[in-house]
Amino acid sequence: MNAFNRARRCRIIPLLCAVAPLLGIAPLLAAELGGRVVGVSDGRGVSGAAVTLSYVAGAPGPSAVTVFTDEKGHFNFPADVATPNAGSSLQIMKLGYRQVSSRELGARQSSVTVFVEPLANIAATVPASAWLARLPPSTAKHIVMANCADCHQFPSPRVREYATMIEAVRGGPDGDAVAREAWRKIVRHQAWRTVMSYMKSKHYAIFPDESPASLDSVDWQTVQNDQYTFWNDRMGEVIANYLAENFPHSSDSMLPDGYQLGASLGATGKTVIREYKLPDTSLVREAIFVPHSRYVWGADTYKNQILRLDPDTGEQKWYRVPYQGSTGPHTIVGDSSGLIWVSMVDHNQFARFDPVSEKWALWTLQPKTLQAGNSMASAAVVHDISIDETGQLARDASGKIWLTLLGTNQMATLEPASGDVQFYPAAQVPGLSPVNHMLYSVVLSSDRKCAWFSQVNAGIGCLDTATKQVRYRTMFGESDGPRRMARDNTGNLWIPMFGSSQVTRYDTNQHKVVATYDLPDRAAAPYAATWDERRKTLWVSGANADVIYRLDPATGKFTVYPLPRAMAFVRQIGVDEKTGRLVSAYGNYPVGSGPSMAFIMDVGD
Repeated sequence: MNAFNRARRCRIIPLLCAVAPLLGIAPLLAAELGGRVVGVSDGRGVSGAAVTLSYVAGAPGPSAVTVFTDEKGHFNFPADVATPNAGSSLQIMKLGYRQVSSRELGARQSSVTVFVEPLANIAATVPASAWLARLPPSTAKHIVMANCADCHQFPSPRVREYATMIEAVRGGPDGDAVAREAWRKIVRHQAWRTVMSYMKSKHYAIFPDESPASLDSVDWQTVQNDQYTFWNDRMGEVIANYLAENFPHSSDSMLPDGYQLGASLGATGKTVIREYKLPDTSLVREAIFVPHSRYVWGADTYKNQILRLDPDTGEQKWYRVPYQGSTGPHTIVGDSSGLIWVSMVDHNQFARFDPVSEKWALWTLQPKTLQAGNSMASAAVVHDISIDETGQLARDASGKIWLTLLGTNQMATLEPASGDVQFYPAAQVPGLSPVNHMLYSVVLSSDRKCAWFSQVNAGIGCLDTATKQVRYRTMFGESDGPRRMARDNTGNLWIPMFGSSQVTRYDTNQHKVVATYDLPDRAAAPYAATWDERRKTLWVSGANADVIYRLDPATGKFTVYPLPRAMAFVRQIGVDEKTGRLVSAYGNYPVGSGPSMAFIMDVGD
């Protein structure tokens, strides 16, 4: 261990460094922990396996660190990773394999050989997308993806369990196979319709703890009104019919060739993923780097607060939004000066937080069209914030911030100094209520003349920042699902198509789509795209597939970076401009339905 790394470790664990010399020992660092992953039957090294070192609670720094094996199966943990504490373990993840040797680490163990074996049945190891990818392609499938996989992965384990229970229903006519199958079809259709009715009620899971917008305060007729849900009744019936006709009756088995990652592995022996355990009662849906700050910052939608995470020590500090009521922090972005901006889904709030003074400023974005009450009919749902090519806050030529209001299908502008707020309609599609459009992201053009917006159930458009009129509207196929867009420095919008699992490149100079790229997994549900100017590349979240994709615009080819756990639902990807590290969080709704963690990835390139 060199002097620099020893000094850095002593800053992080001063007591250990002080006591160790007195005991006549040198602190054991994870740089001394390495080994090899090999096949139990042939002793050959297994390449591209994720090796996760998990700590028992109380260790400083990340809760888990993941590295990847090289072409010969060797792995090594970096020098700046804390010593494994008592009870720490190693877990191996690679599609199609199962770990057969012990996961527990012995005291001061420095070299580990871990044995794995190929699986004849990979069902328990594949992501949610593996089951949806097997279903027939159609517009109906896009509607399913765009509307069933936006809160949590689909089909989640609970959904697959429910599908098995449908098939376990007993009854129907005896002695007539044709009539019995017709009866079973009726059962399936009605069961999935019941699911769609239930999921209307789960719309209220987007609201935070303490929110008056809860099922306790809203009548059932309003809950079931499709004017106040992300999809309308026609879409709901399409979803129910498609699942009734196509969803697998069992998800107990899948052959080894039943699912593949579909792209070359981007992760190498130098790739490191550090994960940080957050409270199970929190729902940190996004995490970002902020200029001039060494911390990771996150938005906790459920607990009405934001997070400050020290990536070296793992220390967490929470700042509650100083509003007399629930707020639900949703989207979080930094600006070039180091300030943090937060949109909130409850009580129509928008905020600025100064990390230095730890002071807040709040504004209310309350369209006059909203009804009084506690239902979705009363929620503007302040959603996304205008960003530039770096993913940081962007203002138009007059200094105004642009925001999307998902609940009313409106764009809002805010002039922070004066507090002036204005509202403008986004593109309207006949047959869709305001919330049915699912107005989502907003990206400002480099000349600041266009506030480009996406609507998941419609398309994209530019709201002219001078005239306040919609221009250059582009419609996509129904529920292709344009979601969280990014912009590069040459005038391209990069559009993740959540429903069709594609990425579209839109030239804002020519005002047309110039390329479409199929994701390696056509059920991966790309929630967000992030432009990386440092690497001249695009990062794409495979929210339904537990991966992050990297797209090379020059070749149109993807590489894939597997994430080290199931239900790794990534809603946004931040890039540190100085180091190139990626940052995000696992944001499954409702709270508790997936891992509660933030993570940092050192790409290793």
